[in-house]
Amino acid sequence: MAKATWQVLVDWNNDGDYSDTGEDVTTRTLEMEWRRGRDTSSQLTGRSVAGRLKLVLNNESGDYSSFNTSSPLAGNLLPGRKVRINAGSGSFPYTFPIVFNDKAQWVGFIERIIPIVQADGPNLAEIEAVGPLGFVNQKDVSLAMATNELTGTAIGRVLDEIGWASADRTLDAGKTTMNRFWTDKVKGLTALRKVEETDSGFLVESKDGKIAFEDRHHRLLGTHPTSQATFSDGAGVVRNYLGIEQEDPLPLIFNDFQAIIQLYTVGTLAVLWTLAESGSSSPILGAGESKSFWATFPNPDSATDAFAVDAWTTPVSTTDYTANSASDGSGTNLTASIGVTVSKFGNAMKITLTNNHASLGAYITLLQARGTPLTRNDPILIREENSASQTKYGERTYPSRAEFIPSSSEALDWANYNLGIYKDPNPFLILTISGNRNHSLLVEALTRDISDRITIVATGNAGLGINEDFFIEAERHIIRAGEHQVTWLLSPAADFSDFLILDTSLLDTGRLAY
Repeated sequence: MAKATWQVLVDWNNDGDYSDTGEDVTTRTLEMEWRRGRDTSSQLTGRSVAGRLKLVLNNESGDYSSFNTSSPLAGNLLPGRKVRINAGSGSFPYTFPIVFNDKAQWVGFIERIIPIVQADGPNLAEIEAVGPLGFVNQKDVSLAMATNELTGTAIGRVLDEIGWASADRTLDAGKTTMNRFWTDKVKGLTALRKVEETDSGFLVESKDGKIAFEDRHHRLLGTHPTSQATFSDGAGVVRNYLGIEQEDPLPLIFNDFQAIIQLYTVGTLAVLWTLAESGSSSPILGAGESKSFWATFPNPDSATDAFAVDAWTTPVSTTDYTANSASDGSGTNLTASIGVTVSKFGNAMKITLTNNHASLGAYITLLQARGTPLTRNDPILIREENSASQTKYGERTYPSRAEFIPSSSEALDWANYNLGIYKDPNPFLILTISGNRNHSLLVEALTRDISDRITIVATGNAGLGINEDFFIEAERHIIRAGEHQVTWLLSPAADFSDFLILDTSLLDTGRLAY
């Protein structure tokens, strides 16, 4: 039986390494289970969700009980601590061809630690952790308006705003150039999804804890057009499987694809917001004091079709703000003593005023924000249908979730591309293998990754009549009592393999990808 060596690490003191006392919890670990990838097998309907990890540790020592002040980890049993699962080479009956030492299999952040007291067994602690996509979703994101921005660039801007390190991301450039992109107080993952859906790409967590963005051509390039391994139900094969399940293909048939294109008109420079406090209500800044004001747009005074701001104007002294030692403006003019800094977003501008006068308090007697407003044009509906499929399966509509498709022509390409794939049934599979059965299966359990292409043969005992290539969309590992099982969600690769790519593919060898 093949067996890997595992290493389970927690950065309890949050110093960026796993070398401190108690941070290697491998010998305390009794069970491990983790998953990452899409929530369903379909590339169309499935979304990559935040990975999850559950560890069960021996807690007879009480080290993982948060109210135990005698624990050597007291004060450090906190959410947000990084967790890492490594795979080691282990011992095998023959030379192991790949070195797995310190090879990450899952990296994420602790959510909670739950001590479990047992009367008839050892006390335990259950650690639950979330992957990078869950971690970045803790922060709201507002971004400035950008024009003619590639989707990969936009993903990078979102991650920058969240504070996610550039070293912890792997981003394709993207295939769609958005006319405009901005966000207004949305969760980090929501902001990322807006871009992912516009590109028809794939946002995913890597094994080593990076956030990756694969644009819609990613799987047409590199090693992805070539199967990396074959798993079969044939007699005597090395790479067999424990179980295979075909998902119901009918809910994933779509024969009516619809997309809405929203374009905008840029207005002329105008006052978009005015501070409502004036006269005796004018806010005061003490000497050396700073205060921030948020100009928002649209607001109750805006036009009904107002939607965002193309460009804010940095406030200009005496035009956009005035200050005085008296609230009614009758005292000393202190406008020249006011310092201004701004942060600009698509629907707001943060204005920070600082009173630089040495002794006098300054009343803000005028504060306004100017900019060029965006108004929404009439939306454009793009719709492509297949009547033959509708006759067979009924009308099955798929509305695009993308908000920033730049043109009706790209929306039409999107609709035709997906209609060609999803108007007929496709096989979606759930495959389970044993990582312990033999050396070859252990290699696959540890090396296969999301988006890898593999071949599934299910023409023997499985009786599914399937012998074709699939992409891995999600993985789940369960390691318990020395047994290691891996389950993959699989989407068919055949329909994503014969597309022409402009400037890449040979002519007369397939159909166009967009």
